[in-house]
Amino acid sequence: MKHSLLALSFLIASMAHAQYGVRRTVYHPEKLLPDVPVTAPDAAFPLRVHLFNVRWGGLGSRNHGYGTGNLLDAANLQGFDFAFECGVPFTPNADPADTYQARWKKSPYQLEILTTEAGASFTRTCTLNLAMEARPFTTANDAHFSHGVSSSLRTPWLDPGFAYEGPSTDHLIQFHVLDGQRQEDSFGDHGWGIANLVDPQPGSVLQGADYRFDCSRGFVTSSQLDNYYQGRWTRPGQKLELLLQRPGSDKVDRCTVSVALRPDPYPERRSRAQNP
Repeated sequence: MKHSLLALSFLIASMAHAQYGVRRTVYHPEKLLPDVPVTAPDAAFPLRVHLFNVRWGGLGSRNHGYGTGNLLDAANLQGFDFAFECGVPFTPNADPADTYQARWKKSPYQLEILTTEAGASFTRTCTLNLAMEARPFTTANDAHFSHGVSSSLRTPWLDPGFAYEGPSTDHLIQFHVLDGQRQEDSFGDHGWGIANLVDPQPGSVLQGADYRFDCSRGFVTSSQLDNYYQGRWTRPGQKLELLLQRPGSDKVDRCTVSVALRPDPYPERRSRAQNP
């Protein structure tokens, strides 16, 4: 009986498609072309930003990701990490002189950039949730992101945390993330990867570490070759609490990672000179 009902339901659905021309839209994320900068000046977007890295993933009108950039100001060159969720993703700036036009949102931690489809006359906007860097990005310190975005499409996108660079008196361990993966589901963020760390204790040396985490908010690889996440041991040699700057706000989150220490550090292979 159950099989007969299933067959009947399938037949009715097929007839509806044939009779009324109902079409199911199938999205192919790999075929989604990202937007590019708008070249014609727009007075409503007086700021200029140069984007070094952009990684994205998604489906249909839900596209999310993260990256790095500089806010170009005559008085101050400001580096930032960013995360976003927009209808259409966008490319990094291909040439050192290229920029996106931008403007501040109401929050000092959000910028809106102006984008367009290549060859089109219309424009679009996308809001970047910012986490400010202590130093601007340069071709010498910008870390190449070797992987994209991994996220379940069944759950809302949650921006990753970035390295908190404010002062901390009890998170003195420097945890530099070289590579890793991050996944989301209804239970939170999960990730794993490799890193190097140095402990401020006398006699400590730079060590490599394999890590994994299950947190309410995860994190991505270190975006500069010389920056790091600040951490403290919650279980010496095994568990480390990291401080995460939440993009788009001044809030600081915490994530505890499990680590397996190695006697020697991992090599850094993410410079743009090595990965053009």
